[in-house]
Amino acid sequence: MTPGEAAVVLGVGPDADPDQVRSAYRRLIRAHHPDRAGRASSARAAAITEAYRVLRDAPAGPTPSARRSPRAPRSTRPAPTPSPRRSDRGAPPTHRLDGDTLLLLAPADETFRWLLEAAHDVGEVTYLDRSMPIAEILCRFEGEPATSLVLTLQGRGEGTEVFCTVESIEARPAPPVAAVVDLLELALHRRRDDGAGPAQSPSS
Repeated sequence: MTPGEAAVVLGVGPDADPDQVRSAYRRLIRAHHPDRAGRASSARAAAITEAYRVLRDAPAGPTPSARRSPRAPRSTRPAPTPSPRRSDRGAPPTHRLDGDTLLLLAPADETFRWLLEAAHDVGEVTYLDRSMPIAEILCRFEGEPATSLVLTLQGRGEGTEVFCTVESIEARPAPPVAAVVDLLELALHRRRDDGAGPAQSPSS
């Protein structure tokens, strides 16, 4: 997919800046998530996710204003040093890249298994698509509306990024995405500290 094609998929103009690209992605992935729009929308959701990745990661996007990653501050910090691949130890090292993104120093398949394990501390896994991969967790917090947490994974050279979106499924605003991701990150850190291996991932 070219940056021009990606811009069309997300419905943004050729001069869209990173914030506009990200906003379009969030709006579309919520509307076309298979758990909400039905399994027939899986291909559309995959195209939306790929389009976002293309515009976010391309060294030269549709226009100069769309070149930068939405997470520009990352360039000011050194990349985490990958640790040796674990076998039967705890969860892999987890780093917070920004309010809605985690980096796990493990391959995507291992990251996905650990996320599903940690998700049980945050809520109930309601949807899985290993081909993308993507997962949705239904969260219920005291005093907050029922909340959908959608996790989208993307492999990186140093590990796997986990992009998180949060949406209320009631007629009240969702809790801040950073607060929900805090809980997921804490669950992963606990599993690293405990040194317990992940349970077998649930069948789709």
